[in-house]
Amino acid sequence: MIRSTLLFLCLSAVAAGAARAEDTKAGEELFKRKCMMCHRLSEGTKVGPGLAGVTTRRSEQWLDEWLQDPKAMVEKGDPIAVELLAKHKKVMTTVAAMQDKVNRENVIAFLKENDEKIGAAKNGN
Repeated sequence: MIRSTLLFLCLSAVAAGAARAEDTKAGEELFKRKCMMCHRLSEGTKVGPGLAGVTTRRSEQWLDEWLQDPKAMVEKGDPIAVELLAKHKKVMTTVAAMQDKVNRENVIAFLKENDEKIGAAKNGN
């Protein structure tokens, strides 16, 4: 009984890791299709700001809300959204695919993974 419970827990952990990998892969694909035309994964500005380090500067909740409806964030006076508008002179376009919570989670997971890679590279890993 204990063996089967341990086996189940191990398999669950492996499956959770595999699901996360699929989530970041789906997020990467979505990012390439919908976000790369305006954003870089580096610090450089394209049309919108570079996204290197975005998951360390912004909470997941903020990113989720922003991806869902950037215009609403500006309209409600979110200070970061207002600052982005002032700096870039336009509000990010609302993307239909970002109305899906899973898509937003996947893109955020991909951005987190990118930030982890950048952090590791800076630390020489």
